[in-house]
This record gives sequence, C-alpha cells and structure tokens, in this order.
Amino acid sequence: MSYDNANEVKATFDNVYIAPTPHQYISLMAKIGYEISDQARPYCTAAARLLREHNGNAWPVQMLDVGCSYGIGAAVVKYGRRFDEIEAFFASRAPKEYHAMCEATRMWLNIVRPPTCDVRAVGLDSSQPAIRFALDAGLLDGGMARDFEQPDVTPTEDEIAWFRSSNLLISTGTIGYVTERTLDVILRHLGKDSPGDFGPFAVVTILRMFDLAPIKTVFEKHGLTFGAVPGARLPQRRFTDADERRKVLSLLHDRKIDTREWEDRGKHFADLFIAAPPEQFSKLRDQMNARRGKYPSGAEVTGHIRL
Repeated sequence: MSYDNANEVKATFDNVYIAPTPHQYISLMAKIGYEISDQARPYCTAAARLLREHNGNAWPVQMLDVGCSYGIGAAVVKYGRRFDEIEAFFASRAPKEYHAMCEATRMWLNIVRPPTCDVRAVGLDSSQPAIRFALDAGLLDGGMARDFEQPDVTPTEDEIAWFRSSNLLISTGTIGYVTERTLDVILRHLGKDSPGDFGPFAVVTILRMFDLAPIKTVFEKHGLTFGAVPGARLPQRRFTDADERRKVLSLLHDRKIDTREWEDRGKHFADLFIAAPPEQFSKLRDQMNARRGKYPSGAEVTGHIRL
C-alpha cells in the first residue's frame, strides 16, 4: 500500500496547519492527546549528547527537524518544554496579536527557563506560516518552507548549506506525509560539512501503518545503517473518532499487524528508528537502549533531560 493510500485513513489537520499562529493547531493536538514529541525527546537528546561527547566543540550539534510544524520539536528538545506546557502557554498567556505573541514566546523560552539542550535547531516544513512563526518566535535558528515531495522542487544553495551543516536529523510523526523523496534530497547533503568524526545521526518515529522499506532503503543508499530501537514503541495520539479508529485498525489487520496491546487501546503507535554510519550504529543504539530503560515504551515522559 502506498503512503498516499495509508494517509487517507488518518484524520487531516490542514485547515489549522496553515494558520499564521499555532493557537488552533496546538489546541487541537491537545484535545486528541498528542504526545509523540514528549515521548521521543529523551532519544533525541541522547543522540545529541553522543554527538557532542565525541565531537566536542569542533562541530556543534545542529538538529534538523523534518516536518517541524510551528517549531514544536525545538520547543520540546532544545527548550525542554513538555507539550502540556506549550498548550497551556498558548491557551492562556500568548497574546493574539502576531508580533506581541512572538515576543512573548521568545521571553517564555529564554527567560522563564533557558534552553536545556545545547543544540541549534533548524526546521523543514511545507507550511510557510508555520516556519515563519517558528523563526520569528525564536524557536528555530533556521527554517525552510519547502515541499520536496514535489518532483520539480529542488533545494537552493542556502538550503543545501543548512543540510550540510546539520548532524542530527529528527522526525516525530511526519514520516508518511514525508517520504523517501524528501529524505533523498536531505541525505545526499546531511552532515557533509562535518569537521568531527561522529555522525550524522537520525532519530525518527514511524507509525506502524506505514511501510518501512522505502525509508530503510533511502538511508542505506546514502551510507547509513538504519534500524529499530528494540522495544521502543511510542504512543502518538488518540484516534480522533470511531471512523478513524476503524479505518486504521482495518489497515493494520490487512497488513497482519497485531494491534491487541497497542492500537486497540485507542491510540496511534509509532516505532522508533535510528540511523548512523555503520561503525557508529551500535554505539547510538546503546545510547537509545539506555534511554529506553529509563523511559519505558508508552510511559509518560516528565521532567527535563539536561545534557
């Protein structure tokens, strides 16, 4: 089954995803129990820690968030905010006026509690309004509003420079909308400007309804070993309604996937995958396993991970 066909059984949020501010998007995600960014955070920060430990100051960690939306991944990974904190801020404290909201967000991120993870955050997303906000509000250090799923869209020199200077690719909940086409554009350049010996790494979550083969193939095409983190199965969000639940379960059952301990609980579940140069893959996997021991799959992620 193609990604397009699989995506048809999921709820879509396009009507709020192109708004100039994230208020509606975050409110909607909160209502359906969105949690994949919180669940993935310990693994993303662990990968960043490993890069910095081995590369030192020679190559600062630059995280490329593929499908970053309004900078949620940066808020969670770089600034250590839980999604419920983000939802509460935009529900009650963020002004409605755009420029005042951006300034308030900057203050909330940097003054109320400074960054907890020492990374530069770069975002890629097809939504121009989402990227604009994330840049103006200081969530992202760099951003690209581009859709590389379109065959006639090619990266500019500036965009290639962002890819080349990034050594950690993350994607939480985007694979499926983003396919091997976008990853092929990125991976041919990812980390090429590295003065360090370690990386680049990737940490991605993929819903169980999507075919892994094209994703694995494109990572291996570009010289990276790609594989699952055993036992790291993460809840993404609740089904929006009974119709979505029925369609997703039907698709999974057609693929002979056992849903009894997972999607039958009323949620989408994603498996966690990593990629690294072959000689570094086991070290990255060990780092992921250490995080998994501290944060069991499906457990609530609380507190702040300091690197």
